[in-house]
Amino acid sequence: MTTYLSSEAHQKVALALKDYLADATLVYFKTHTFHWNVEGPHFYSLHLMFEKFYETIWESLDEIAERVRALGEKTPPNLEALLKMASLKESVTNLDAPKMVTILHEDYLALAKKAHEVGAIAESFGDQVTTDIMTEKATFLEKAAWMLQASMTK
Repeated sequence: MTTYLSSEAHQKVALALKDYLADATLVYFKTHTFHWNVEGPHFYSLHLMFEKFYETIWESLDEIAERVRALGEKTPPNLEALLKMASLKESVTNLDAPKMVTILHEDYLALAKKAHEVGAIAESFGDQVTTDIMTEKATFLEKAAWMLQASMTK
């Protein structure tokens, strides 16, 4: 556990990270299921893009969870608890490719915003490690949102 932060900082930053973890888990799952289920004339390119995105998010989940643990807190114990914490919503079934891209675009922007918010909370407590982690997450998410937006134009 880190020793340079106050007990209050540990708790507040860890809580913000757990909220982020919940939404990131949901976005990971959406991206992965869209990868499995995408169809249409842009199948191959979307299939590959979604795969790159969910792989990156998967790795980030571990990094966020380990930071929560380094702050002395535990992660939510199961998917049900994570879903209760999530501010983003699950998607419906039988979506076409353009709708998948639109949903992911919106979710990636929302998750990037949350990453910035968590980073600001961490920064307010002098937690540069978490701030840096969240800047890295926001950078990926904003780039992914841009790529999704570019995929929507005709």
